[in-house]
Amino acid sequence: MELYTGITQKIYLDIYKDGELVAADSNPVVIIYDGETDVQLFSGFGLPELDDEGHYGFSLLDNYVMTDKLIKVVWTYSVGANAMTTVDYYNVVTPYISISEAYTKLHFGREEGDNNHKAFHEMAEAERFARFMIENYTGVRFGRYEKTLSAYGQDADILYLGDRIISFTKLSENNKIVIDKVANVNVFSFNVDITDTSHSIRIVSDEDINEGGKKDIVYPSYGSFYGGYRYDVTGVFGWKSVPEKVQAATLMLMKDYFGKDNIWRARYVNSISFGDTDMQFSKLAFRGTGNFYVDKLLDEFKTTNMAVI
Repeated sequence: MELYTGITQKIYLDIYKDGELVAADSNPVVIIYDGETDVQLFSGFGLPELDDEGHYGFSLLDNYVMTDKLIKVVWTYSVGANAMTTVDYYNVVTPYISISEAYTKLHFGREEGDNNHKAFHEMAEAERFARFMIENYTGVRFGRYEKTLSAYGQDADILYLGDRIISFTKLSENNKIVIDKVANVNVFSFNVDITDTSHSIRIVSDEDINEGGKKDIVYPSYGSFYGGYRYDVTGVFGWKSVPEKVQAATLMLMKDYFGKDNIWRARYVNSISFGDTDMQFSKLAFRGTGNFYVDKLLDEFKTTNMAVI
């Protein structure tokens, strides 16, 4: 199951007994954990929904789902004094286009009775399909992730991380914390910034040379990431925002998802005839994303997956 980053949304619990929805003895307790570490994030109570007995909802506020992650939801409740537990897992993901914007750009109707109406769950499935196709083609995920990444120094003032980095809160050198921005601690003796490429961090030296108002050439005088030392960087990695071309590709693939020809391509049909109409698919329709224009939009992300620091 999926949830989107950055928006408040509800999760639900249905309680069944003998195949029928039944109410719990009291409102279920809901505890949210990090799905990877099992660290408790927050808790609350599920509230009954108005449409059905035994149907409960719990609102996840947007500030708890700001980055892509796996969360575990544990519901505890009792029915007829019998204690019960239900565990659900949700992938919190960054949509490559907001559903609201997709409705507008694709000219789909939001309400029943509107022209070209698409239900929200259909739009969400189309976005999910497009996102999977893009990630499969590029090998890149365009979300934001909190994690710790390890890299080894090369006796240089730059530490190449490989992954794109947005911000960091901690830097450890051989398991010793040398920078902790939350605690306002810096025993590293130098400030550290993210490079323009977003794939590395660098030591900021007072001896950096300015040329034309830009730090085009840097001569480190003192600070360096020591060769062979392990550095652990804790922060937010990924993309600050989904690139415009990826958003455009997502819209195209969502449109394809609802297109009639997609039914035939999904069945590996190469050609089909309807009376006076003949359709012949190129072999390329079964490679990449299946859309020539989308592939062209995404090629730069596929070919530049390796960054130069």
